[in-house]
Amino acid sequence: MNHTVIVTGASRGIGSAITDRLTKSGCKVVGIARSFNESHKELPRFTPYSLDLSVVDNLPESLKSLAKKHSGVDTLICNAGQGLFGNLEELSYEQIQQLMNINFLSHVYLVKAFLPQMKQAKKGNIILIGSEAALAGRRQGSIYCASKFALRGFTQALREECASSGIRVTLINPGMVQTSFFDDLHFSP
Repeated sequence: MNHTVIVTGASRGIGSAITDRLTKSGCKVVGIARSFNESHKELPRFTPYSLDLSVVDNLPESLKSLAKKHSGVDTLICNAGQGLFGNLEELSYEQIQQLMNINFLSHVYLVKAFLPQMKQAKKGNIILIGSEAALAGRRQGSIYCASKFALRGFTQALREECASSGIRVTLINPGMVQTSFFDDLHFSP
């Protein structure tokens, strides 16, 4: 394979597994995460890019720079996410904002940064990792489910927008997967 792929949330869980699989199959991967351990940095064809996707005020400039540096990207895998569950009144305004930033807005910003070059090339793949929580609201998941519903709506509209551009837009809604995602939650798969 001769693909250049960006994977968000590349340091843990599903993103780490995707990164490992892609590099082993010959893809060049630019991984985005807050931090990386040494084993990630030793992967062949892997470039770590440390960025906190929950701080959206910094994203436009950082992503613009990243898109300029990696102009050959043909695939985006928007995987970064965070779980936060509880009754709405138990969540702080800051927690609500941070969850919407990382689970939804960061993906929108990333796609916006790379979409012009994909449209110009008339090809590309945009893969968004959602959640089964995008399909039905659940108790103590009002904001988490809302972030995943927003991602689902964004994907559906973006697919229509890109239909004649040669760009494929895909949403994957996995169920619960045993990863470190559940480390700080009160339930697990």
